[in-house]
Amino acid sequence: MRLLDEPDPLAAEPLISQLATMNADDLEQVVASCERASPTARRNVESALVRGRFQALDGEWTRLATGRFELEAALKLIAQTGENPPALDISATLDQYAGEVGALLSGDRAFELGLGVLSEVLCRRHGLRGNAADYYAPENSYLDCVLSSGKGIPISLCAVALLVGRRLELPVHGVGTPGHFLGFYGDVDLKIGYFFDPFDGFRRLTAGELQALLAHFVEEVEPGMLKTVSDREIAARFLRNLAGCYTRLEQPEQIRNLERWNRALSV
Repeated sequence: MRLLDEPDPLAAEPLISQLATMNADDLEQVVASCERASPTARRNVESALVRGRFQALDGEWTRLATGRFELEAALKLIAQTGENPPALDISATLDQYAGEVGALLSGDRAFELGLGVLSEVLCRRHGLRGNAADYYAPENSYLDCVLSSGKGIPISLCAVALLVGRRLELPVHGVGTPGHFLGFYGDVDLKIGYFFDPFDGFRRLTAGELQALLAHFVEEVEPGMLKTVSDREIAARFLRNLAGCYTRLEQPEQIRNLERWNRALSV
């Protein structure tokens, strides 16, 4: 603990790196000792815990980032880097939601009714909604927390709709609009479909509502802002959002590792 009571980040760095590689039992003893330690020592131990969580998953993230990219797998890995173990089984929960949506869809109108049924199941039945009261909480970007609490931000809520929709071959896409991520339901290539707001009950937006919403973030809506984005781009935005949350909380170790994972996506 005396060694960890080092306020200079550069001087504490070697010890933090060493702690991050310790086995779970030894690290648990160090954490237990922190109850009597100074705030500086506790902060350095927390940095080691964060680094250790990322390092344990680095191999999986690198394989994902450099190979065939899968959004669900990426978001599950990101969820494992949070302070607490995943709150629930993400894939099993998405399977459940897809089963409920599928049970309400039938016949030739399945495509037409898809977004309305998604909204019915995700918003009204399971209470998924925008967390306006605590928008910058990191939990809003961990998919397990979003599914457990029912609260998220536009991109995390859209990711739920997207991943549920894929299980049923529904045409749900993410749209990387600045300031407020949106969804698109329909055929992108044929330009048939409509935008929806995941933060507001997955509600379909009229052209006027879309313009009014984006006017809060940009002076003029350009066509490029309304394009759908890839899974890799969605994961990168998740990481950037989390880094922004931890910047507000002054947690540099989280920021460094999130930025490191984001760089791996662009290799």
